Amino acid sequence: MSSPPPVADPATPSSASASASAANPRTLHIGTRASALALAQTRLFTTLLSILPSPPATEIHPTTTAGDHNQTSSLHALAATGKSLWTHELEAQLLTDELDCIVHSLKDVPTKLVPGCVVRAVGAREDPRDVLVMRAGRPGGVTTLQGLLDTGGGVVGTSSVRRAAMIRRRYPGLRIQDVRGNVGTRLRKLDAESEGYDCLVLAGAGVLRLGLGDRIASWLGRDEGMLHAVGQGALGVEFREGDGWVESLLAVGEGGRKVAWACAAERMLLGCLEGGCSVPVGVETNWEDAEPHHNNDNNDDHDDHDDDADAGILVMRAMVLAVDGSECVEGERRHRVGSDAAAEECGFEMAKDLVARGAGPILEKITLNRAMVDAQGGA
Repeated sequence: MSSPPPVADPATPSSASASASAANPRTLHIGTRASALALAQTRLFTTLLSILPSPPATEIHPTTTAGDHNQTSSLHALAATGKSLWTHELEAQLLTDELDCIVHSLKDVPTKLVPGCVVRAVGAREDPRDVLVMRAGRPGGVTTLQGLLDTGGGVVGTSSVRRAAMIRRRYPGLRIQDVRGNVGTRLRKLDAESEGYDCLVLAGAGVLRLGLGDRIASWLGRDEGMLHAVGQGALGVEFREGDGWVESLLAVGEGGRKVAWACAAERMLLGCLEGGCSVPVGVETNWEDAEPHHNNDNNDDHDDHDDDADAGILVMRAMVLAVDGSECVEGERRHRVGSDAAAEECGFEMAKDLVARGAGPILEKITLNRAMVDAQGGA
């Protein structure tokens, strides 16, 4: 795929802060997709780096990935090539030392990484919920999916099999129509009346990071029958396993370990269910304060090795759906988390609980019926 020329990032040291960069002379080469949103997220990361006592100079390397290049095929059909849609080209550069790290939307990073790579959630997490965006100038004043249904129905644009399944389950009178492209392209398609969309469902984090919050008609969460994608709203930084210098730069910004732990639990859940872009798995995680030595659900042992200063009760809600929304298994778990291991245990136990409740047959049907998945697309 084509790669625009690298650019030095103005948020990181220049001659004005030569003393800081002299203490950290190595330049950090950062890979990213070339979309406006990916570049905005990369700038968030370099801004975080700039608050370090000795911030490194950075160089950004935008790359067009397979998922960006092909805007017509369904995401699942592209995934069938065996390549990670949003990461393959960038990871190839990472493994040949052309890049030091890659900035992702964490929701786009597969739970099974290529050997030799690891990923960390970095910084604060934006609101992970989805949002509803209505067509500009659409009459009727509708601002919710229920309102659209109550006023005669309409066409909802999404390329996500997860969102489509949840909408079909909760709002069966609405019609789903695939829409591909980056956020700007999708909004242009929405606002062109000839395209036939009444609204889009998008990740709220991306809309906000592009400065388009005024387009949000309403937020879609548990009360609206919608759980978000694993890792949604979080920045993920991928780097070579064992690169201690890069890893030392990642403990920066607000959110800290609780963001990383929540995302690790979500990713473990998805990995255990063998879900991905073509499996409708939704999740929601929130934190409660932990009392000392609070036991986990189901009489799990207390994690005696956690850091009590950061430990909390992670409340995880999750949902596995049939692609057509006809079947759904839901679960909720409260788990004391104060370490990476405890976070992964939370996701693992949530996956076990969902399987025990009947998620296995749903996942098996999805595996056997790829025609329906191909027709809808990706996550």
